Amino acid sequence: YVNAKNELILGLGEGYRLVPPISIPTGATNIQIGQDGTIQVLQPGSGTPRTVGQLQLSQFVNPQGLQLLGGSIFLPTDASGPALNGGPGTQGLGLIQQGFLEQSNVDPVKELVKLIETQRAFELNSQSIQTADQALQTVANLRRG
Repeated sequence: YVNAKNELILGLGEGYRLVPPISIPTGATNIQIGQDGTIQVLQPGSGTPRTVGQLQLSQFVNPQGLQLLGGSIFLPTDASGPALNGGPGTQGLGLIQQGFLEQSNVDPVKELVKLIETQRAFELNSQSIQTADQALQTVANLRRG
């Protein structure tokens, strides 16, 4: 969507601001984003689309080294290396798909298995603590008796 400052915002709700920002001309209609990241708009009185900017993508040598801030926002670190910027479809970067929802990166089966493993570990630890407590109570009762 376009905010009050005529900046293009990606995503639903508040969305994410582009860096560097891309301004959409006032009154522009029919915003289209091509697979190569070019952003075109139709302006009133014009039948041909006008290019107003191009999205840039970044990749990292070690993506696992990025620092997660939350909400799908990451910061580069020394471990991740510097950002390697480029246009969509170049230098091994992916293409842009307008109007599609991003697929979840969560595998429900793996997450369910992790949940069951965590629950079993908790139960085992709980039983260990319970057994140790009973043993200490038995020792305390032997000392009294």
